[in-house]
Amino acid sequence: MLRPVNAYDEMAHLMVSGMDPERLISYEIPEYLIERYQILVDMEKAGEINAAEKSELDSLLMINHVISLAKLMAMKKLAAA
Repeated sequence: MLRPVNAYDEMAHLMVSGMDPERLISYEIPEYLIERYQILVDMEKAGEINAAEKSELDSLLMINHVISLAKLMAMKKLAAA
């Protein structure tokens, strides 16, 4: 298994080690978060985003990144089994 490089990698590693890989791979981000993300992206593109909303957008991007990393690690774990 790859050694975690940063805090986000460490969080993804923790998710993989504590969850059933199939369950993690099948996880879908809730629709309300996808909708909120799209609203924030549209606001940013229009130049209408404030600092709090930009921080929220950045957080959603990091959450997505960690979940994606965890899913990739879970796939590798299943392939190695």
